[in-house]
Parts: sequence; C-alpha cells; structure tokens
Amino acid sequence: MRRYWYSILLTGSIMILAVGKLPPDAFGVRTAMAKAEVSAMEIGASEAEAAAEEMDAADTAPPQTTSPAPEVPSTVSPGTGETFSDALFIGDSRTVGLSEYGDLGQAEVFANSGMSVFNLFQAQVTLKNGTKQGLDEVLSSNRYGSIYLMLGINELGYEEQSILRQYRTVVEQIRAKQPQATLILEANLHVTREKAAKSDIYNNRKIDALNKAIEAIAEETGCRYLNVNSLFDDENGNLAASYSTDGSHILGKYYSVWVEWIRSSR
Repeated sequence: MRRYWYSILLTGSIMILAVGKLPPDAFGVRTAMAKAEVSAMEIGASEAEAAAEEMDAADTAPPQTTSPAPEVPSTVSPGTGETFSDALFIGDSRTVGLSEYGDLGQAEVFANSGMSVFNLFQAQVTLKNGTKQGLDEVLSSNRYGSIYLMLGINELGYEEQSILRQYRTVVEQIRAKQPQATLILEANLHVTREKAAKSDIYNNRKIDALNKAIEAIAEETGCRYLNVNSLFDDENGNLAASYSTDGSHILGKYYSVWVEWIRSSR
C-alpha cells in the first residue's frame, strides 16, 4: 500500500517537472495570455487617448447653440426647381439677405441696405452681370414676368403720408415701365420685442400701420400683396428673438426658408 502511494507521488512529481520544462508557447496558453494582456493595455490606451481628445475638444470648441427652425406653412414645397428666371427683386437689406443667403436662382436683384422709396430711382446697384445700373435702366432694358418690391423700414422716420405718396409713385413708375409684369408688394419684416421697445420710430406698431397701408395700395392698384411675418413672428406678433441677432434681420440660415415660402406663393 505504501509502495502504491509512493508510485502516485512519483508520477505526479514527474508530471509537474515536465510541465515546467515545456516551451513558453506550449499549447498556446502563454501566448494567448500574453496577447490578451497586450490587447487590454492597447484598449486602455486608446480609451484614455480618446477621452483626452474629447476633453481637449470640449475646452477649445465654441459653444454649440441651437435655434428652433421656423414653422414652415404646409404650402411650402422645398426644391420646386423655380429659378425666378423672369423675376426682379427690389428692396433694402432684407432683400440683400434673400439674395446672399437664400437661392433666388436667376432673378435680378436691385437692392442695397439704405434703399428707400425716396432714393430708389437715384440709386446705382451692381447687378448679377457685374454692371452698375440705375433702376430706370434696369426696367427699360429687360422684360420681367414678376417684380417683388419690399421697401418701407428705412422710411419710418418720415411722415406716414409722405411715405405712402412716394410709395404709390414708385408703384406707378414701375407699372409704366413694366405693364406686363405681376407686381408683388411685400410687407416689411417685424422687429423683435426688445428692439421695438427701444424706439418710438422703429417698432411693430408703426410697421404694422405701414404694412396695412401697403396692402391697401396693392388692392387699389391691382398688385399682389405678400406678408411673410407669420413665418417668423412669435405668439405676440414680434419677430421671434431666436431667429435674429440684431433684432431687425433674420439669421442667414432662415433666408432659404423665406425663399421657399415665396416660391410656394407664386
């Protein structure tokens, strides 16, 4: 019995010595363990590097702000392909914005930031072909299917009746030069509540009064009237603050929405 236990012990000792003498990669066990350790280290390094990069980005990136997109009326159909090939847009800085940030396609644009009904026919504007012309020349040398007129905000400091008399004169002059064109009179864009509260002149009460008078001129002269304010107004009838940084103009990214709204109204 004792010799039996000695045999078992001797056999076990021999097996332990044999395993100890095996090559490092015997059965692939040590190799697999080593590879597992290296992989774990590599993964840990990658995660640490990614985390460091994320922290750097958070420190250096400008703050991200989001503005809600305007609630576009169901009649707006983006991408209709309308190129405004026979259209002329006349106006002030808001029309400049439509041209620069929206897509007016092949339309001609006669606009600058200081445009008003009082200086319209004296102004010189660089057109899409690179030439500088006055409105009289533009109207005399081209034939348009539709003409969009948006003026009035720069005139608010004048007496209301003088604005309306001159506005009507402008409409008559355009009609005389382009009798075949559909003339569309556009309402002036509202300002924000904060902007309106700071001025007795540039406020929405005066803008609404002027727009109402322009609508009346449109009805009396057979023109069309478009009022985009419902697209950008807040619940109180002011230009929504989230759509503007200066209180008077919409952000550049929203002009394309405005253009699509105009397309849907054609």
